[in-house]
Amino acid sequence: MSGTEVALIRLATTVLGAATKALLTPRPGAGLVPDPVRPLPRPPKPDRLAKVLAGRLSEAYADLPEHERLAALASVQDTFAAGVLDTDRLFALELAPERLHAELSAPAPGLSARALGLYEDLLGRCCAHLVEQLTAHPSFAARAAVEQVRAAGRTRELVEDVRDRVGPRPDAADLDFERRYAEFMAAANSRVELFGLTLGRSAGGWPLETAYIGLEVSGEYGTADWLGLDHPVRTTVRIEQALGERDRLLLRGPAGSGKSTLVQWLALNAARQSFGDELTGWNRCVPFVLRLRAFTALDVLPSPADFLRATGIPLHGSAPAGWADRLMHQGRALVLVDGVDEVPDRLRKRTERWLKDLIVAYPRAKYVVTTRPSAVPETWLSASGFEPHTLLAMRQEDVRAFIGHWHRAARSECGSEEERAELDRYENALRRAVGTRRDLGLLATNPLMCALLCALNRDRRMQLPRARKELYDAALDMLLVRRDTEREIVGVEGVDLTREEQTALLQRLAYWLIRNGLVEARQEEAVGLLTDWLRSMSQVRGTPDQVFTHLLNRSGLLREPAPGSVGFVHRTFQDYLGAKGGGGGPRLRRPGPPCP
Repeated sequence: MSGTEVALIRLATTVLGAATKALLTPRPGAGLVPDPVRPLPRPPKPDRLAKVLAGRLSEAYADLPEHERLAALASVQDTFAAGVLDTDRLFALELAPERLHAELSAPAPGLSARALGLYEDLLGRCCAHLVEQLTAHPSFAARAAVEQVRAAGRTRELVEDVRDRVGPRPDAADLDFERRYAEFMAAANSRVELFGLTLGRSAGGWPLETAYIGLEVSGEYGTADWLGLDHPVRTTVRIEQALGERDRLLLRGPAGSGKSTLVQWLALNAARQSFGDELTGWNRCVPFVLRLRAFTALDVLPSPADFLRATGIPLHGSAPAGWADRLMHQGRALVLVDGVDEVPDRLRKRTERWLKDLIVAYPRAKYVVTTRPSAVPETWLSASGFEPHTLLAMRQEDVRAFIGHWHRAARSECGSEEERAELDRYENALRRAVGTRRDLGLLATNPLMCALLCALNRDRRMQLPRARKELYDAALDMLLVRRDTEREIVGVEGVDLTREEQTALLQRLAYWLIRNGLVEARQEEAVGLLTDWLRSMSQVRGTPDQVFTHLLNRSGLLREPAPGSVGFVHRTFQDYLGAKGGGGGPRLRRPGPPCP
């Protein structure tokens, strides 16, 4: 025999062996059974399958007489013979072996209890193997895809039929508007101004996460002594824990302590449904941010139906009728009332009555109210279930974290590696200084003061003042003079004011606002005041409108909170300047709501 013939014989033997192995090895199915029956040469029919599986059960039923085992097997074979068993039926039963078993089960009469057990056991195994064989068939995937598409179509028709019968969900309009409102609130509250970085910028500030630091608060919690008597104990907790334990919280803190930033953070996370573990339950809440200074000119404070319109939300006209009322009633509203201290004294009683009425009408809603400690006593609203908490001074780790956040934001606006490296040096130097200099440690107690230190450390090249007054004076000098001088920006608004001239005008404006119990003025009012004040400042070249535009755009201390209004970038600067600005003009004669 030649070598070629030998090679052909070996090749034929190999091919035959591979074909035989492929034939005898069962294709993988859905894994419904651990030991599928081998196809010889094709999957066995039900009667043959029953006989093979009965052999596998012989040991488990060895106590059953032979004739009873044969009777049970014959009954299973008769069951399969009596019914129509094809692919359509298996798909109609959703390929569920237990459903096929339930439909087919029809044991022959006269079987003993033990034989009946063998019948049901064998029938169930046969059903599972039959479905397994179907899933292993080459055409199964294509057929299953067709059945899936058909089932989806039937489901869609049923859903549409039900929808036609019962109509749309009653709350469908509410849910759609809630989605739009959440998107708006997330965008509106996602950015914040950082002192020393965003003043004068047009890019819209920095991500809120850059500035937010989770602070600590103090409050009273009841605890039992060894006699079982309750005593209030002053404790310190993280703000997230305090919020998670109360549905009504009065948050007190001095200027610059982060109250308004916290309100913004709560609104952002509620809109994004992104609260962490301690506030997971708040992810179902819809935020309403009510800054009280915006309501001082209103005759009445807004009801839930007017929350959006009164706060200037442009979507207010699209809200379904009664939407806010339903949220408040269901306990899904998060009412964030910011700035009780920014309400004139004559209107605070009215504000208190409004809050109490809201709570009586909507007791299930969540309420967070912020104020400076000097504005109202700690027990204010305690009778309405509010728990007072006071924002504490930042800890050293909080200060270090804020310094890192501030400089990270500053580096993001640098145009060169040299600038970024320089900021690295400033950051490291400030961390060391705050940690080693007691005077700086006493100043760095809240986010605003930390931001001031960061800005001045950068501006003065790590030469920081040592007292609070020096710190504010240095900040004013940086904003009013050095900021534009070092950039060679002069007279861009048609007027050139010295530091003393700007300071005098800003002091008078701050004093006028404080005297009238305001934090904002209308721009025409501010221009009118400047007209009077400039009569005694003949050296100033420029119209009142030009001077106002210069102060708003170049001083870095004024902002435009809403079109047509003006206020200081922070109440701290208003208070500091106003304390020196006596003689700021006559009292306001603006019409407003009656005193309570």
